[in-house]
Amino acid sequence: MDNTVPPSMIRDLITGYTKMATDRMQWGWEPTLLTFMFNQLRGSPSNVEQQMQETIEAVYAKILRWCFRKPRNVPVTAMPLWICTPDYPVHKYHKQNFRDIALNGGRHVHAIALMPPGTNMRTTLDNHFDHEQIRYTGRDRPLWHIDAWPIQDNLPFVVDYGVKGIKTPRAGVDAMFILPRTHSEMEGRRAEKAYLSDIVSVDPERLRSGSRPK
Repeated sequence: MDNTVPPSMIRDLITGYTKMATDRMQWGWEPTLLTFMFNQLRGSPSNVEQQMQETIEAVYAKILRWCFRKPRNVPVTAMPLWICTPDYPVHKYHKQNFRDIALNGGRHVHAIALMPPGTNMRTTLDNHFDHEQIRYTGRDRPLWHIDAWPIQDNLPFVVDYGVKGIKTPRAGVDAMFILPRTHSEMEGRRAEKAYLSDIVSVDPERLRSGSRPK
């Protein structure tokens, strides 16, 4: 299947994702670049893609429980925002660890993760994964390792890097996913595009009021 999309659409998407991140940073949200690397997964490419997405959704669900006593009572605009994009190694420009290239055809997932202020998580996301890695990864689990790097400057460049998988047909736009999802969105991916449109246009007052859920 051809996943190629016009370059103008790619630019518009990256601009939208950058705006999502910038707007939230202005209200005190902390951005982190996550990279999820997996052990060898069984199945067809589409099945591997599904396993990776479901694994990251499970990690996100655990993070919600660290952040909020009752996540179900928190509005989606107050939840951490993760912009997730599958990617593959670029052999031409970087020396790669053999494991990174060999397992799952080199497929991994980047996420631009934005964490709201005022949650029950008393540390940064990168420190959390550094100290709690064993809760999420291991030889007998889908995930091999989670890299987490705080985004301290040059946000547009980091966002462009984090979502660069959409620029290539091998991953493409359709493989992207945004967390959190609403209950209705869990029924299928088509609603995700409408959700993305809504969350990109969220106004600062909703962000400010949503950052400290009641």
